[in-house]
Amino acid sequence: MKKLLILFLATTCQAEMFTGIVESSETQVVSMPQIRGMQGKISEMAEEGIFVNKGDFLLRIDGSEIDNTIETKTEQLDVFKASSKRDMIQIDIELNDANLAFQKAKVSRKVAQLKADVPVSFIGELEYKERQLSLKKSIKSLQEAELKLKATEQKKQDKTEEIKLGLEQKQRDLDYWENQLENMTILANQSGYVIYASHPWNGNKYQAGDQANTGMEILKVSKKQNMKIIAWVNAIDIPQVTNDKTVKVSFDALPNTELNGEITKISSGGRDKKDWGNGLYYEIEISLKDSDNVPLLPGMSALIKLTGA
Repeated sequence: MKKLLILFLATTCQAEMFTGIVESSETQVVSMPQIRGMQGKISEMAEEGIFVNKGDFLLRIDGSEIDNTIETKTEQLDVFKASSKRDMIQIDIELNDANLAFQKAKVSRKVAQLKADVPVSFIGELEYKERQLSLKKSIKSLQEAELKLKATEQKKQDKTEEIKLGLEQKQRDLDYWENQLENMTILANQSGYVIYASHPWNGNKYQAGDQANTGMEILKVSKKQNMKIIAWVNAIDIPQVTNDKTVKVSFDALPNTELNGEITKISSGGRDKKDWGNGLYYEIEISLKDSDNVPLLPGMSALIKLTGA
């Protein structure tokens, strides 16, 4: 009977009170960016608790794999440029030869025409027929030379377009990976205090050298104005937590301070927090009254008690 009473009191207490952290409504959330393999390594982090200004360094993700990719892409682009230059030189030689052959065929055609125009009475029937045959051959040779010249010109045009598209594609590819590397360094887009996030599986705060999956929250930059509370509530207790419900909030760092609050947001779905044990937990937001009159700092722990519980 005693054990059942203790269990009942513990369950009731858990449902009536829960913990959270102080956070500003003006907060920049920094998550692991989209990377190959869906997991990245943290190389460097701004010191937790420091104040940063917009543009200051926050986080750097290990980009050694991207460095290798950029090196490969740069080499591929250089090879393509060299081979394209060689191909264009060869086509220009072919085009020059085709143009010379065409000009030569034009001259031969004119000469053959002049000879063929001499009347048969001056040169004899046999010579006349030979000249007519030479004229036909020169006309055919000119047509062939003209077709080859046009084909070579078209070949150059096609090759030029092919090289242009190839260069654009390879340059875009290289630009993409260089942009990916640039995204591995994250800067502050607002001023505020740096707060490290905790790993959802073990509860430990992230440190340089840790691994994190794409999309996982690594740290936040929080201002000191418009403070609110972020808390997590077990799915078992979520029926007692509703929007607009009033709460009392106290703070470990400010033992003589208690503020009134109101639940303003409840996440639509729960998620695992393995460091807290099995079960789903829902994120809730709590607005605070008169928070600007209290020396609250981002990251402070808070105890939330449902009013009337």
